[in-house]
Amino acid sequence: PSGCGKTTLLRCFNRINERYGNVTTTGQITILGKNIYDPDVSLSELRRSVGMVFQRPNPLPISIYENVLFGTRLHTDTPRDQLDALVESALREVDLWEAVKDNLHRRATGLSLEQQQKLCIARLLPLKPQVILMDEPCSALDAQGTARVEELIGSLAERYTIVIVTHNMAQARRASDECIF
Repeated sequence: PSGCGKTTLLRCFNRINERYGNVTTTGQITILGKNIYDPDVSLSELRRSVGMVFQRPNPLPISIYENVLFGTRLHTDTPRDQLDALVESALREVDLWEAVKDNLHRRATGLSLEQQQKLCIARLLPLKPQVILMDEPCSALDAQGTARVEELIGSLAERYTIVIVTHNMAQARRASDECIF
């Protein structure tokens, strides 16, 4: 149910809760063999390997192209001659390339909600995260958009560990290999 801590739990997995002054975290969370609350853990590296997709799509008010490259520009020194290929690969992986390939320099905020959510997922992919956290990624979408994003989650689950929280128990059954209630 709402308010039971699903989002807070997800935010623990990449330490986003620390950004809020009223949150105290104790205990251990081990990801990839390491307690992520150890003092020697780099938040930047953790958030690069454990990406987050939020409930409401949050594209940056910049171009589609620059949205996809945002994390890459922040975390890597990828040569300029490889950037176009990274953008195309990420957009293909989320099944958005054909829809946007002729408008890559258009503002991302002009996309439909479904396209915005796919773009937010694509923004993570060039960083090669090992875990993708999804906080009710379909709650803002209509039934067809939900079906397409669930299909995308299924294809991404072949290459990434995905942790998804949802109110929708039918979606949890469809989109997961293991379900915790």
